[in-house]
Amino acid sequence: MKWSRRSTRFWIEAPYPVIRLLADSRVRLDTRGGAAGFDVVGRGELGARPMRILHAMSTAVDGAMERAFEQTVVTLSRHDVAQRVIVQSNSASAGRLKSAGLEPMELPFRKRFDFTSKRRLNNEISSFGAEIVVSWTPDVSSQVLQPQAKHIGYVTNDFPFSKFQTCDHLFTVTQQRFDRALAAGWSKSKITKLPPVIRSDGFTPLDRKTFFTPDTAKLVVFVGGLRDEKGLDVLLEATARISGHYLWVVGDGPDKKKYEDHALEIGIKPRTRFVGAHSEILPLMAAADLVVCPARQDDLGEQVMQAWACSKPVIASDSLGPGLLINHRDNGVLVPVDDSRSLAEAIKWLNQDTDFSQRIATAGAATFLKSHHEDIAIPEYLKFFESVLVGNDETAPVQ
Repeated sequence: MKWSRRSTRFWIEAPYPVIRLLADSRVRLDTRGGAAGFDVVGRGELGARPMRILHAMSTAVDGAMERAFEQTVVTLSRHDVAQRVIVQSNSASAGRLKSAGLEPMELPFRKRFDFTSKRRLNNEISSFGAEIVVSWTPDVSSQVLQPQAKHIGYVTNDFPFSKFQTCDHLFTVTQQRFDRALAAGWSKSKITKLPPVIRSDGFTPLDRKTFFTPDTAKLVVFVGGLRDEKGLDVLLEATARISGHYLWVVGDGPDKKKYEDHALEIGIKPRTRFVGAHSEILPLMAAADLVVCPARQDDLGEQVMQAWACSKPVIASDSLGPGLLINHRDNGVLVPVDDSRSLAEAIKWLNQDTDFSQRIATAGAATFLKSHHEDIAIPEYLKFFESVLVGNDETAPVQ
């Protein structure tokens, strides 16, 4: 077979016309004597044929990344995209994706003595005819070998960039992670910053009785990993300064036992509910009177956007992500980092001044619809995938 890259013309030497319909293109047959040739027709000439995208993720390192993966693929499924989703066998993510109407393929993705996942992953990429492969975890990224598909890696805070060597392009959802990829040696034209996908439909507030919480009580909800940078200890101390408030702690992590013991020590354990990690956050937030984000370090502010999505007032520490999102006293309230006294005063203020609380909740919802709704985010993803597919290295970061 002879191939001219410049003309995208293939010639197959044969005594009769031979043609293979490629998974990612349509062909025009041309016969000349004893040879058959075909031109690859570009996507622009094909019209409305959907892109074929394969997503793969092994065990998530934290709930936020798992939510990002699930919300993105579920939301994309409602658009003109053909998707194949691969997850780790028997994972909670597989069950949630099935509930959302997707049929994920499950692979072991074991760290040791896994003799099948790599082969089956690449076979699936080939048989599906994937044009784009999105690796959501680094161990999966290093296993992708299929050269016919464009390979995109998802970058979070703590992933080793050595795992992304087979990627054609990277994407991330914050400028800080974008800058880390640059510092690791990636070309600016090969990294794209996209908005996070926050689903805001199809949820109802969770019944407070689920976690033994009175309907008449003031309820504060915290969402995040239970580790130091998320600042839960600050919120526990603030809660101890306020009588009558209940607190739902949504998340899991290495410091869970420490926080449970601390809640007991300061006398708030009877009105604090450690409810574990949940993939669907908005029903829990919608049950709250107030959402609080006390993180010491947060470069995204996902919980702020989620609170806005369900029209809840939000208080956040003035760390990087929330500080860039919130206009103080307009669509939220900012307090100094590591200041439990100021946080307690802000909680009391919003619960007492219901008019002001409702006003910032309404403004937050408007901000979400204007800047963060999936109708804003998904076109950016589709534009990005199209750009990578055609080999355009001028993909601009979203500002």
